[in-house]
This record gives sequence, C-alpha cells and structure tokens, in this order.
Amino acid sequence: MATTRCVASLPLLSASSAAAGRAQPAPCTAAPRRVRTRLSVATGGEQQLITAQEPAQEPDYGVVSLHHVGILCENLERSMAFYKDLLGLKVNPARPTDKLPYRGAWLWVGSEMIHLMELPNPDPLTGRPEHGGRDRHTCIAIKDVLKLKEIFDKAGISYTLSKSGRPAIFARDPDGNALEFTQV
Repeated sequence: MATTRCVASLPLLSASSAAAGRAQPAPCTAAPRRVRTRLSVATGGEQQLITAQEPAQEPDYGVVSLHHVGILCENLERSMAFYKDLLGLKVNPARPTDKLPYRGAWLWVGSEMIHLMELPNPDPLTGRPEHGGRDRHTCIAIKDVLKLKEIFDKAGISYTLSKSGRPAIFARDPDGNALEFTQV
C-alpha cells in the first residue's frame, strides 16, 4: 500500500526542529491531482535525481497572485524617467515611500506592482547576456509589441526580439535589470 504525502501542507522546518523530528505534516483537506514530480537534490557536492508521485494542489495558505517585483536602482529619478515617463507606469500613491530606510517608488503594472528601491545594485552591468531572456528578468504583459518597439527606437533603448518568434521584446532598464514585454 502506497503512502501519499501532502507536500503543500508540510510545515516549514528550522534546522533544529528538522533534526529533532518534532514537526508533523498537517493533513490534506483538498482532493489532490496526481502528477509526476522530478526533483534534483544536491547532496554534498553531488546531485541526485529523485522521481516521485506527489499530489499537486493549491497550497492551503491561499496563493492569490504575484503582488510586486522588487527592482534595484542606483538613481530613483533616472529609473522613474524610464518606468514612469517612457513606459507610462503609474505611481501607486497609497504605498508608503517614507517607511523604509531607502528611497523608492511603487508603480502599477496592471493589478500588481514594481517596487523600485534605490540601493547599490549588486549585479554587474558588464558580462550580462545581450538577450535579457537569458538572464533574471521581469515579464510584463502588453497589448502591442510593435508599438513598444517604436517607443524604444525613438528613445534609443537597446532591445532584442524573442528568439522563439513569439511577439515579445527584451530590454534592460538604466541599471541593467532585464525586462521582457510579451504580447497577450
């Protein structure tokens, strides 16, 4: 008889509680779907591929959507000129800008936000891939890639088009953060 664990309901364990074996998984309440899961586990310098049958279900803590993406910038005014003035994103005035020990801004992207944070950027500007799709990136859904291409051309913003041929354009903000704009 096979035992099924509910991965979504496993509690987060600290190293001490995991070692002591004190935490017990909570029972699953939703009917799970069966899916094949592949997991690569690093074990002391070697990798081991584990294949298991685990139920897939919505986490019981209630994932709703992506709320915001944090993007580091060195100069808030320069970044606002790109995100607000060039791309047309609107500032969310309800989000506090004086509660954190650094300058920043919250910009609407549909019903979610970008949180610009003026902090030293730890990522190098050189040595990054030309095509932003091969780097950490934030993807923004848009209605018309060709119109954005015209805006970038007029502003002198470098970009690459999707390598797969789908309607998407990749660019970098003034701090080198990769952005994908995909047409939906």
